[in-house]
Amino acid sequence: MPALSRFWKTIPRRSYGLFLLGVFFIFSTTSLANDAANQGLQPIPRLILSIVVTSGFSVLYALTGFLFRKNFWKAFIPLFLVHFVLINVLINVYPNYPWPNQLDAAGLTSLHNCLTYVSAAESRRYARLRSEIELATEIHHVLVPPIAITIAGFEFYGASAPSGEVGGDLIDVASSPTRPDDWVAYLADVSGHGVAPGLVMGMVKSSARMLLSSGADSTHLMSRLNEVLYHPKKPDMFITFCYIAREAGITHLGLAGHPPILHFSAATSAITAHECPNMPLGILSEGEFPASIVESHPGDHFLLYTDGFVEAANAKGEEFG
Repeated sequence: MPALSRFWKTIPRRSYGLFLLGVFFIFSTTSLANDAANQGLQPIPRLILSIVVTSGFSVLYALTGFLFRKNFWKAFIPLFLVHFVLINVLINVYPNYPWPNQLDAAGLTSLHNCLTYVSAAESRRYARLRSEIELATEIHHVLVPPIAITIAGFEFYGASAPSGEVGGDLIDVASSPTRPDDWVAYLADVSGHGVAPGLVMGMVKSSARMLLSSGADSTHLMSRLNEVLYHPKKPDMFITFCYIAREAGITHLGLAGHPPILHFSAATSAITAHECPNMPLGILSEGEFPASIVESHPGDHFLLYTDGFVEAANAKGEEFG
């Protein structure tokens, strides 16, 4: 008793209680892990009692180590035997639930056939989608090559880098078949991503080239494109469009729902953002899309870009602008 009294005096009661409580909760997970290993076949009463018994005896084991030190085995062995007997009593009183019925040979064959069918169907679907994406990607590479040309002393440079394998962005420069000094540089951005916008982008280029080759005035280019593209696309799809054109020595530019065209003046080093309130192409079946006339001089630069350029973000998700 004197030794026990000195022992209790050396340890604060609060710390002692918190330690034993920690032992209880740590070892309570043993019963939960055992139930998980048995796939939940233990009845609920047995699971609860097992947690209480296992955790309680763990606390008693800890107490024997503190109180009896080197002679802890004198108390440990009887406790272990009682613990062992109680666990076996619980197993006999609350036996495990029966295992679920196992599949027979016919069931296993049916399951195998089902898995084989699903795997084959998914493989065919993936191969078909992959082939479509590869085809659309090839079409995009053919229709939207990098641009580096000179027409009547004007230099044009452009490139398209889709965010996915298939993009809906289009850049193009076309010269007049009858007036070699006239040209039109335009940029289109079809809403969405994937195969469908890529195909609509091809329609935009073929339609624009056909209209321009027919000698149509560039000031009517957007309204004519809107009429052509309104029907052969999904109702929820639209196309933003911008262009700059040189005709009879006059520079025209127009926008349809597109980010501003930036104009750098070599004489003043000023940058002007040319905007227009026109809605995107393909929303209404018909409409007017006014264009503007701007002054341009040697050394000036015009920048046409898509919203994907200004909405690019860094690793933190902050847009560069």
